[in-house]
Formats: sequence, C-alpha cells, structure tokens
Amino acid sequence: MCLARAWSWWLQHSVGVKVHGALLIWGRGAQGQLGHGDVQDGLSQERIGRELLGGWQVMMVACGAQHTLVLTVGGLWTCGKREYGVPGHGDEEDKLMLTQVAVECFRGMRRL
Repeated sequence: MCLARAWSWWLQHSVGVKVHGALLIWGRGAQGQLGHGDVQDGLSQERIGRELLGGWQVMMVACGAQHTLVLTVGGLWTCGKREYGVPGHGDEEDKLMLTQVAVECFRGMRRL
C-alpha cells in the first residue's frame, strides 16, 4: 500500500509525495516535466531521491501541462518547459532536471 501525503496530476503526468516525504513521478516526459534529465516518458512511478532536491523533505507538489513544481522545506524546485516564464527561473531555458528557483526570483513579490 502506498500512503500519499500529497499528489497532483495534469492530463498526462503525475507526481506524489509519500507519507515520509519521498517524491514519486510518472507519465509523459516530452517537455522534461518529469525532472529525470531527459524527455523520456515514465511508464511507472519513479522515486526521485532527496539528494536531487538538496537533501530537503518534500512538502507539496503541483503539475501543469508541461511543468512540475516541488516545494521542499528548503525552497521551490521546478522542471519542464519554460514557455510563459514557467518554471520561473528568469531565463529562457527548459529545465529537464528539477532545479531550485533562486531566492532572487521572489524579490519584490508580495505575500498573500
């Protein structure tokens, strides 16, 4: 039995967080939204180790059509297509690996 603390899905890819904070991701990867470093589809759940997320425990996840967001205790990590400013790194590059969003990208934003 896989107990999930949080999960999100978007048409063709899904991401989940197990009770102890492990990240699972699977589905279509054509835009790098699985964060594996390539554009291959993940036909079964693949565990993303904490070491790829700076050692931080995963708290929350969200999926968009071509991107994934992962909130850890240590910050926000994203991957996928950079269209329309997503995944939020302030550059023009698609992110094939989960990449931490720099704190500077949040400067000037208001808290809701």
